[in-house]
Amino acid sequence: MVILLLAIAGLAACDRQPGVNPPTEPAAAAAPSSRPSGADARRAESPPVSFVGRWAAEADWCFNPRGDRVPIEITTTELRGYENRCEIQRITELSDGYEAALKCDAEGEARYERVRMTATAQTLAITWMDRSDRPVRLLRCMTPAG
Repeated sequence: MVILLLAIAGLAACDRQPGVNPPTEPAAAAAPSSRPSGADARRAESPPVSFVGRWAAEADWCFNPRGDRVPIEITTTELRGYENRCEIQRITELSDGYEAALKCDAEGEARYERVRMTATAQTLAITWMDRSDRPVRLLRCMTPAG
């Protein structure tokens, strides 16, 4: 989790681009003549699962109110973790998730990075696009914030 939190502290932003949608306002459906078929059509019918929520590397971390083994909280505008806060400066909806440009402040320094977030009802995979193609996998916390 410390590695995840350090990674969050080092995030990168880009200028606004077309096709930017917050996770609470998915992109409009494609016109009927341009809709894909088969599995692609099923994906196009509904937006990706939102990344908004509380997420932790280990399920028991969901119950920790403070310390370095706490969940991160993600809203439509920011990520908050242990000793850091990241502003979501740009977000683009994809067929299976979201790409976001983040500006993070940790220990008095601003850092920028692009991330890809793909969620299911129970898990979130965050890939730090400027660092590695290996996603960090987190579990959704079903408990109230501590």
